[in-house]
Amino acid sequence: MTYDPKHMKWWGWGNEETEFNAQAHPGFWPYAKSVLGIEREDFGKREWKIEDIELSESRVDEPFLGKLRAFLAPSQISDDAKERVVHAYGKGFRDLFRLRSGAAVRAPDLVVYPESERDVCLTLRAAAERDVTVIPFGGGSNISGCLERMETRRPAVSLDMRRMRRVLDVDVHSCTAQIESGIFGPDVEQQLAAHGVTLGHFPDSFLHSTLGGWIATRSAGMQSDKYGKIEDMVIALRMATPEGVLATRPVPKASNGIDVNHLCIGSEGTLGVITEATMRVHPSPELRIIPTYLFPEFEGGIEAIHRCVRQECRPAMVRFNDPDKTALSLAFRPPVSGLSKIASSLFKEYLRVKGFALPRACLMLTAFEGSQHSVARQVREVRNIYRQCGAISLGANAGKSFEATKYDFPYIRDFLLDRDVTTDVSETSTLWSNIFPLYQQTMAVLRASILESGAQPWVGCHISHTYQTGASVYFTFGFQQQPAREMEQYLRVKRAVQQSFIDHGATLSHHHAVGTEHLPWLEADISPLGVEAVAAIKHGLDPTNIMNPGRLQPSANPFDSWTRLADGTDFNPEISSVPRRAS
Repeated sequence: MTYDPKHMKWWGWGNEETEFNAQAHPGFWPYAKSVLGIEREDFGKREWKIEDIELSESRVDEPFLGKLRAFLAPSQISDDAKERVVHAYGKGFRDLFRLRSGAAVRAPDLVVYPESERDVCLTLRAAAERDVTVIPFGGGSNISGCLERMETRRPAVSLDMRRMRRVLDVDVHSCTAQIESGIFGPDVEQQLAAHGVTLGHFPDSFLHSTLGGWIATRSAGMQSDKYGKIEDMVIALRMATPEGVLATRPVPKASNGIDVNHLCIGSEGTLGVITEATMRVHPSPELRIIPTYLFPEFEGGIEAIHRCVRQECRPAMVRFNDPDKTALSLAFRPPVSGLSKIASSLFKEYLRVKGFALPRACLMLTAFEGSQHSVARQVREVRNIYRQCGAISLGANAGKSFEATKYDFPYIRDFLLDRDVTTDVSETSTLWSNIFPLYQQTMAVLRASILESGAQPWVGCHISHTYQTGASVYFTFGFQQQPAREMEQYLRVKRAVQQSFIDHGATLSHHHAVGTEHLPWLEADISPLGVEAVAAIKHGLDPTNIMNPGRLQPSANPFDSWTRLADGTDFNPEISSVPRRAS
């Protein structure tokens, strides 16, 4: 059966008929109430109606619309109110909070569905001629503000790529696949499986995100330890720009100057629209197992992960939770039977005898893929290292539970938003020598900033996506909203955690992109000259600044712009030449 990529609900995550099932996770809400200090229970179920959204009238440039109608079918062009709202934002906290508050003042004027690279090129040409801005749109899952319309001075089009979703060619002998950029995760794997191969890219947004979106934001999948991040998988690509089509050849490596692929990877729609890519693929694994382990404390687990990297026996996936994230994982478990409760009690007694203090214990989730022989060898080697660092095996049941619900976690945020709780994430990467210090410093900063906002904090962290030199460090936080101060609270906390990354030797994001959420920290991360270099490339490929304007270019007062975006105030970046440094 072919995957049917529906639009996600405009007020939350996932399809409209899907929501978080609290009964399937009976321990979650009692846990959340306890750690967040929530006493009330009278949270009524809201009905979300598109008619309640404040939506500016569509400003359609008639000459531009006439050009579109010359080469697109009527079904490929829409100014329907719901379509415009669905394409107004991504799924970040401030995106959803504004929509739930009834505001979509930045919605695009039109939504266009190209069905070929020709459609994309002709749309961009018409947009450039009529000074219409274009925002590429994949599945709408981005949580960093990459999809928000940054100016309202000019008409804007959301270019939804979901109709370009074919695997065009698979070279099994060379382990490559040529794929259109609008394809969603399940479709990628379904079509590749017919050839006995996999891309191996499984982000949390897998069900609702596209290949083009992954490439444009430098996405990372759960199994990046084995398959790499998305930029490691791109062999060649094609990107339509206002100046023409940029294309590279499918070769393994080259010495042909600056890597043009990497000008496009991570470009966040600012240079053009990625239309297709040739990707590295792998034979479908014979075997996949998900062992889990428990460590007595967080620092020892980090050392165990690092030892596996040094000894070249990494699992395909590693996700190591700190004590608070471990407690959340345990609260998220499905209902347990009477026999399971007895077994759990006995196991807790066993842990006590072994010297485990449960409030400090940390859960390690792993996955191994490959041939039966290679998986058996890797499991043995990793288990030995983990045991040397004090871990005990929990078997495969916890891993099976994670596997069954691994794409469900974003639904928790909607459930909590309905109960006046703000939850969000900030992730980064840093060197091995800095992981534990960064963890300690940022946890302290997060807790302090939430307390300063007037709420009881919950903060957790996990380590994943490992490399020879370091790993990703992923923070999750939540707190009760203060009436009429919800956005003020969020901005205080988000700014604190992002600044902690920069202050303590980490990057602004490992895999969630820059967007608007992280833009004020870009110059500190890549240097003022780095920002100028990006601007120069932008000016060369998009001289009239029609492609997703306002991205990857901090304003003169970036935090002022960042704050004003929260309340819907216009931020209209001026079209300018490449900025020059002061002498």
